Amino acid sequence: MSTNVLTKAAVLALAAIGSVSAAPLEVRAHEDFQEMMLKTTNWYRSQHGAEPVSWDQGLADYAVNYANTCAKGHSGGGHGENLAWGSGWANWANLFGNERVKFDFDNGEPGRETGHFTQLVWKSTSRMGCGWAWCDNFGEHFVVCSYEKPGNWGGQVRQNVGHQIQGSPNDQFPG
Repeated sequence: MSTNVLTKAAVLALAAIGSVSAAPLEVRAHEDFQEMMLKTTNWYRSQHGAEPVSWDQGLADYAVNYANTCAKGHSGGGHGENLAWGSGWANWANLFGNERVKFDFDNGEPGRETGHFTQLVWKSTSRMGCGWAWCDNFGEHFVVCSYEKPGNWGGQVRQNVGHQIQGSPNDQFPG
């Protein structure tokens, strides 16, 4: 099984159920992925009044290690976490941000349809790291982004998920 893993990035979505292992043959860093994920995350954060996050290599390493398992589900590692499955990493950067069109900013709580977005812009989150693996057994990439401090705590949404202050809800990172 050929597995390519990229460290250094942030923001991704979609959890599923079950798990399957995949042994990586190649692991490499990819600065373009890290830069795209960090820029995209901070672009969405700025549109919602949140300070920029910084890249954390420890979180990226954690994300890569979990991505290498090709497991369909969250790691349970105690970090905030966004997961995505798909075939093209250029689109992953906007997956989480696109959920904002479904979020009720006045009454909403993070949920299955918006939890990736709320983690992305969660104001108390200050660090992130992402990684990906190609999973031959599914024929898709598996993307994992880890966050500290984790978001999506009930009762803390109003102070951590700001209304959009720039642009429109359908805007996507242009990069």
